[in-house]
Amino acid sequence: MSLLETERFKLPLLATGQAHKELFHNEALARIDFLMHPHVEAIASDPAAITPMTGQAWIVGSDATDVWVGHDDQIAGWTGNGWLFITPLPMMCVSIKSLGSFAIYRDSWQVSGVVESPAAGAVIDTEARAAIDSILTILEAQGILQPGV
Repeated sequence: MSLLETERFKLPLLATGQAHKELFHNEALARIDFLMHPHVEAIASDPAAITPMTGQAWIVGSDATDVWVGHDDQIAGWTGNGWLFITPLPMMCVSIKSLGSFAIYRDSWQVSGVVESPAAGAVIDTEARAAIDSILTILEAQGILQPGV
């Protein structure tokens, strides 16, 4: 750890007699703003294909291009002045707007899948199917699972 940044999220710290303290303070606030309730637009690899608005963020996908090269799996947040990259910690949870769901970081981002309702089988148990469907509906409503097709 550098003496002038926090251990977990590398928030810049102020030092006695430091010039331009407002720059370091603003950098810390920008990082906190992206981390307070992590929300990204989507998972993407090409920043040139994005027209970001200040405050928007993306998960950097594999094989990133342009200024995102070398930032795979990081959160790229647009500050209006450039990209701010945040390295995720294990079990970090991020909501993904494009999916209407969440991703959890476990050495890489794990995105929830789609679970289909039961529709076949030799024996049909309508009560069990109703219970499974209600569980799936609740998990989808909470964003834990992606909505079924």
